[in-house]
Amino acid sequence: MRRRTLLGALALLPAAPALALPEGGYRFRVMREGRGIGTHTVRAEPGGVVRSVVALEVKLLSFTVFRMHHEYAERWQGDRLVGFAARTLRDGQESRLEMAATAEGLRGAGPAGPVALPAAVAPLSWWEPRHLARPLFDTATGEALSEPAQRDREGALTRWQWKPRGMVALYDAAGTWVGFSMRGEDGSAVRYEAA
Repeated sequence: MRRRTLLGALALLPAAPALALPEGGYRFRVMREGRGIGTHTVRAEPGGVVRSVVALEVKLLSFTVFRMHHEYAERWQGDRLVGFAARTLRDGQESRLEMAATAEGLRGAGPAGPVALPAAVAPLSWWEPRHLARPLFDTATGEALSEPAQRDREGALTRWQWKPRGMVALYDAAGTWVGFSMRGEDGSAVRYEAA
């Protein structure tokens, strides 16, 4: 039902083909301090939608101490983001974000109220490295990120970093997303492995 709500919000926008993703999209296992805590998937769907799902659960002994399900859908028309919808369930608390392109830019509502972003904005969603050179916004809140992502090299790979959270994404020569690491909110080391 909730997935239909996300798709419904984007269905009102004109269809456009999804940007290029590898066949089957991306699927990563999320590791925290060497232990699996969930998955992150990205896939293209009909109607020009790219859907990302992050599902995490951290246990201490047999007790769940953290649980998050973050699902968001992007709709692109050429190089412009024309729609975005997200639902986040974090430790039992739900939040939503919905935005659509207008003549003034991207407009909508998020957990903290109205959201107004410039037309050239992109979500910090990592699957398309070309988007990381733009102004970015948080995929759960719609908040504009004050610091840009930074690009450099790590051997033969291109590395994009967003330093405030210690996020690092790696891409091969074809622009395929091949790795990711970050600092968890508790300071723990989080990294992605291909699933």
